[in-house]
Amino acid sequence: MSTTPPSTTTGYQLPPGARGARDEIKLISHSNLFYWWPVWALAFFMALWTYIEDHRLAIIPDGGRVSFDERLNQYTMQFPEKKTTKSLETAVRNADLKVPAFKPRISQDAWLGAVFTVGLLLTIAITNIPLRGLWSFITLIMIVVVALFISLFPGGWDAIFEKLAGLHIHINMAGYLFIGVCVFLLWALATFVFDRRSYVIFTPGQIKVCEHIGAAVKTYDTYGIHMEKQRDDLFRHYILGFGSGDLIIVTSGAEKHEIKLPNVLGIGWRLRSVEDMLRERTTVIG
Repeated sequence: MSTTPPSTTTGYQLPPGARGARDEIKLISHSNLFYWWPVWALAFFMALWTYIEDHRLAIIPDGGRVSFDERLNQYTMQFPEKKTTKSLETAVRNADLKVPAFKPRISQDAWLGAVFTVGLLLTIAITNIPLRGLWSFITLIMIVVVALFISLFPGGWDAIFEKLAGLHIHINMAGYLFIGVCVFLLWALATFVFDRRSYVIFTPGQIKVCEHIGAAVKTYDTYGIHMEKQRDDLFRHYILGFGSGDLIIVTSGAEKHEIKLPNVLGIGWRLRSVEDMLRERTTVIG
């Protein structure tokens, strides 16, 4: 007598009357570059601020002096003999032309460059140093305590911003735009093109998995799979990721496979939809 092992139906379809609102749910895994949107957003904001302010950058030699003539109501700049710069030479050549003497736009406020630099460094730290669960909460509490402590001292924040501005971090409008456009293009290319090549598609009877760009699509049965949402990183998943999260899927069968999906957007409500779909299939089969 021969025994035939039970077969697994990977293409199972629910009866038309038992189907839910959705027959397919796609979860897309994003790279850490997705969380870099504050860099290009801040760069564009600083560029717009600099454009509206409309101040110009003049590069002058060391040892120069500036005087103000009240009678003529104008400033006069004097420099040591035989000292010059390309910026001054270009301004002299353009003196008779209807063009600005100094073209590069730059803000007179040094805090713009300091804030942009701090924002860039924080983004690098948040996207590369995972702080999950209790560590994320402790870090947030520490930030709040330090902020309140500084606020207790009169002029505490003003002194800090003065020190930051005292670094004289000046970036002209072209610098902000160059950084903003480059980061935005990389962010958009990763978010809307490359990241969409790494996904998991849930249907009532099977899941299709593509873990890496260019990898083959693997199909697994949904019966007996185990899904685990990893503990959240408050800064990365909620502040920068708008409720994203990391998901681990373990398939069933003799050869179990662990599928890791980092940085899935809306992981909370999407995971509930997947569980509802799998629950519907189990109910119909039973």
